[in-house]
Amino acid sequence: MSWVLLAGGHVFDPEDRGIADLLILGDRIAAVGPDLLVPTGIGEGEVCSVADRIVLPGLIDGHIHVMGASGLGGPTTRSTDLQIERIAGAGVTTVISPLGADSLSRGIPCLLARAAALECEGISAYCYTGGWKQPVPTLTGDPQADVAFVDRVLGVKVAISEPRAPLYGMDELCRLAHAAYTGGRLAGKRALLHAHIGDHPEGLMPLREVQRRTGIPHDRLLAIHVNRNPGLWKQAMEYARDGGSIDLTAMQRPETGHPEAIRPAEAIREALAAGVPAARITLSTDSGVPYPRLDAAGKVAGLYMAGPEAILGTVRELVAGGMNWGQAAAFATRHVADLLGLARKGRLAVGSDADILILDAGGAVDRVYGRGRLLVSQGAPIVRGPFGG
Repeated sequence: MSWVLLAGGHVFDPEDRGIADLLILGDRIAAVGPDLLVPTGIGEGEVCSVADRIVLPGLIDGHIHVMGASGLGGPTTRSTDLQIERIAGAGVTTVISPLGADSLSRGIPCLLARAAALECEGISAYCYTGGWKQPVPTLTGDPQADVAFVDRVLGVKVAISEPRAPLYGMDELCRLAHAAYTGGRLAGKRALLHAHIGDHPEGLMPLREVQRRTGIPHDRLLAIHVNRNPGLWKQAMEYARDGGSIDLTAMQRPETGHPEAIRPAEAIREALAAGVPAARITLSTDSGVPYPRLDAAGKVAGLYMAGPEAILGTVRELVAGGMNWGQAAAFATRHVADLLGLARKGRLAVGSDADILILDAGGAVDRVYGRGRLLVSQGAPIVRGPFGG
């Protein structure tokens, strides 16, 4: 079995552990602490100095479109697969992907296949069943069965308060929440109803009504994109204070074509000041979709496919605002892992998967390990997909 000893970095697991060493053995973390001994008699390995480096758990992007998305602007606006080098190059080692607005030409079998490919290439990849269509897209024909019997499926995706999505009756929305919650319990998973929230003024009210009618715990009803406008953001903070789970979209900000959006770092600071428990807030990107490319005058000059770099950008903004690296990264590491019941993710602890993000002193990606495999070295991806640029 191979090993790697990362020596002398500033370790955040995400708690601040100070200067410490970290031992990778195979695909797991075997030891964390100061002045670890160099292993002997357990196979080949190497000692890597990470002095003057920041050592974090690999980031988890809980809402990313790994096989592309959209198409609402016509066929030429359908984005393509996100390649492994772009994901890992952003420090992301775990992804959870739903279908997007185009849940017609893209389906759950293709999504599962794309996730399986990324898993083979070195990161951990999960999915949601469901999507923007009625009846919801599934693999088996039953969303509860998808959650219960497909290991990679962590819940059911729906879109509510979204004028472009199908309107769910309350009975149907409750049924889908039940499918996620009960399917997860049958499988021993912490599965969620993963709810895209649109710009319709009712906002989170349908999700609150689902909770009232079903009694499903608030924290299993996850509201996504809640920083997209001030009215929704106010509802989201109240929802989280009442026990709900909320996810901020790092790509939603005024300069990306969302003029009413609250910048995610600003939203996090506001929520914490308002008494929202940090553990109820997660951060994802919505990357893999086409975003408008704006010219100097702020007019749309084309499209580009957003990548997951926005998570680390938000983490840097939080650090600049006074958080330490572990506190800032927790919104895309420990909080996501706890929300989804991914026990071996989101921490640098003995027995955890060796998903590790190493930053230089300025916060730029230096090295990334996915389950013990080196994916990025000196800021450059060394594992690439077969169809990348």
